[in-house]
Amino acid sequence: MSLNGRIALLAILALAVAPIWLVLSPFGWLAWRRGRRDARTRGLRVLNMIQARAVMAHAEATLPAPPEGGWFVVAQNVDRYLATVDSPRHWRSHAVLVALEFAPCLRLRRPLSRLPLAARRTFMERHLATTKGLLAIPALARQLIRMGYYTDAGIAKSLGFRTMTERRSDERRSDERGSDAPHSNKAVG
Repeated sequence: MSLNGRIALLAILALAVAPIWLVLSPFGWLAWRRGRRDARTRGLRVLNMIQARAVMAHAEATLPAPPEGGWFVVAQNVDRYLATVDSPRHWRSHAVLVALEFAPCLRLRRPLSRLPLAARRTFMERHLATTKGLLAIPALARQLIRMGYYTDAGIAKSLGFRTMTERRSDERRSDERGSDAPHSNKAVG
């Protein structure tokens, strides 16, 4: 089933509980607005705090070590990336991050950011390691969160990553130093 089909299936399921949604919608709207305001206060341009908390919770549960500024740096990197995306399907990323936060609720658990770390890791290993079923939608956030983690300069440096510009300047320096030293471009074999 395609991503659009899965999202449509979730929409149909949401409509099935529409009477409950109707009663709770003002509270949801107020929570969403508060989350947007809090996100703006913390410097996020695109993400809501619900989405930022989901990014931070996922990153903490699946990635090896926090960046220098803590897990919020990952959310900031994802926010910065999403702010540059100009696509008619931009809403999908937001939907996937909201689905990630509330995925445990489908298993009658608290939202992802409210679960203890051990329970979060267990949930993610059991249910979000797949690309099948309804839980495949929040699993799609994995790449976005990894991108937000590995684009942090401190993490990249600790892994030994160098940009193409840095590599080229290193090559030029070694060529300049190496021009005095004897070397051979002859193939071995």
